[in-house]
Amino acid sequence: MNIKKSDVLCCQGSARYNEDIVGVTPWGAWVLDGATGLNNKNLVAKDSDAKWYVSWWNEYLHNNIKNDKSLKNIMLSGIKDIKHDYYKQIGENKIEKLDTPSSSISIIKFYENKLEYFMLGDCSIHLEYDENTIIIKDKILCELDKVVYNQMEKLPDLAKLSFESIKQRVISTIIENRLKKNTKEGYWILEFDEHAISEAIHGEIYIDKGIKLMLASDGFSCISDRYKLIEDEKILETVENRGVGSIYNELRAFEEKDFSTTKFPRFKIKDDCSCVYLDIEYNL
Repeated sequence: MNIKKSDVLCCQGSARYNEDIVGVTPWGAWVLDGATGLNNKNLVAKDSDAKWYVSWWNEYLHNNIKNDKSLKNIMLSGIKDIKHDYYKQIGENKIEKLDTPSSSISIIKFYENKLEYFMLGDCSIHLEYDENTIIIKDKILCELDKVVYNQMEKLPDLAKLSFESIKQRVISTIIENRLKKNTKEGYWILEFDEHAISEAIHGEIYIDKGIKLMLASDGFSCISDRYKLIEDEKILETVENRGVGSIYNELRAFEEKDFSTTKFPRFKIKDDCSCVYLDIEYNL
């Protein structure tokens, strides 16, 4: 297996901290998109518990992805370890379901003749191999977000409201959705629930020659699946031809034009934005 080309980006949005993180190694690659607890409590970090959470996983994956285990087993062991570390640090602090940090994740692992993938939340994986183009994404969380966006769009005085005022008008639905994390009635995401690992989108792809792929947080993939500036089926090809940085610049320019978030209501003016593009050659 030989990585012929790579292009990586991880940029902060309009929030105070970047809660995305990416990793690329000879054994695999990943994108993590952290989410802060809705009660805005930081129990294990001075800056952001979500940043602490994704940084923990980034270090863990750098140390463990090369192990002779499946991604599911690697992630399950990690859940047990981070849960122990987290609750040891919070001690006697009272904690509610809305307090805990979580993260979407897309991750791939390389083998001699195949590629293994694992995904939770609203990150995405785009693949091109053997003349096939495949998009792997869990749309459940996107549908829950859409309910909130629709409520935002129906606000009668939307154009006159500040971003924070818009968010406060729909906060009850945001909370209702967040309480559905890691439930059968809601969505599955990386947090502290071991059962989520068995609910992840997971599989293997056997490769004869080579494969081109892209891992992205929703802050990057929104240029195609939400803003429709690029066709979803063409985003991988476009990244290959133009580069990740060019796509990022187009995305940010579009969001700046809609700075009031009235054309496309959203949770942040600019979300953290991450992408890993790889062109891989297999010499079997």
